[in-house]
Amino acid sequence: KNNKVKAVVSSDRRSLIKCNHTATHLLHAALREIIGPHVRQSGSLVAPDRLRFDFTNLNPLTDQELNNIESRVCEKIRANTNVEVYWTSYAKAVDEGALAFFGDTYENQVRTIKIDPPWSYELCGGTHMDSTGGIGSFIILSETGIGTGIRRIEAVTGIHAEKTIKQYFSIIDNLSKMF
Repeated sequence: KNNKVKAVVSSDRRSLIKCNHTATHLLHAALREIIGPHVRQSGSLVAPDRLRFDFTNLNPLTDQELNNIESRVCEKIRANTNVEVYWTSYAKAVDEGALAFFGDTYENQVRTIKIDPPWSYELCGGTHMDSTGGIGSFIILSETGIGTGIRRIEAVTGIHAEKTIKQYFSIIDNLSKMF
């Protein structure tokens, strides 16, 4: 039959996903800078309310390493750096240092995301902020092992980071009243 369908993208939901997706790139670059170049993405989830990033590393991260990573991501957010979308050939992107994972097969032309290049330069087809400042804030919630040599970081950005901070302050306030 001739039924009509209208697809609508929720701009609010998409904006939250953009924050988390762009922060995922910043997190990956910070991990490689602070932990080492052996760190490789091995999976991720980019949702409106959080991000999850799986990566290669044999050991759990220390509290100091996690603080350094979080601080580095926040520094890049505050710098309000442009997020550049760049189309090029796969070979040129890799020659220029773009990270490409998962053994994916790529067409001749690929889409890359550059943030403060060469600090963060990856092949990526997802949706992103125009600049890092739009992320707002970034908080690491947890770091765990999910398999041999695979670690997972869960984090929040923007309004969800603000809600997390308010929740933590409320817990502290309630505990101080109890004691």
